[in-house]
Amino acid sequence: MNHYFDEYLNDANRFVNKLSEDLGHPEDSEQTIRLVRAVLHTIRDRISIAESLDFLSQLPMILKALYVEQWTYHEQPPLHYEDLEGFADAVKNQQARLGEKDFDWPEPTIELVKKVLKNLREYISDGQAIHILEQMPEGVRELF
Repeated sequence: MNHYFDEYLNDANRFVNKLSEDLGHPEDSEQTIRLVRAVLHTIRDRISIAESLDFLSQLPMILKALYVEQWTYHEQPPLHYEDLEGFADAVKNQQARLGEKDFDWPEPTIELVKKVLKNLREYISDGQAIHILEQMPEGVRELF
């Protein structure tokens, strides 16, 4: 049983280390994790429960844990951003809600989100990506 946890830990470290490198901050894995969590929650809170479950099923264990953290049931998705700026603001709000007070990376939020999504695409099928896109506002679709 322990080897499963080791495997999950290795997968998590590989993902976070690669993303931290891609973001240009290899020494800052804690902020990388908070950014990933904020992006996942911003997506999760905009798509339907059924789509969330499909999306969730494709993620590795550590990302599943980040995705479901503090998740509550809503008949309708609670976030209603309508454009790219609204998406970026929602990510920033999620970061603040999750305890990120001193996010000091100079890159615009949208550029950071693009890198997170690029790394997440490793796990997400084309069909699932299309389903998520269908639930996003048109201006946000370019991120995916």
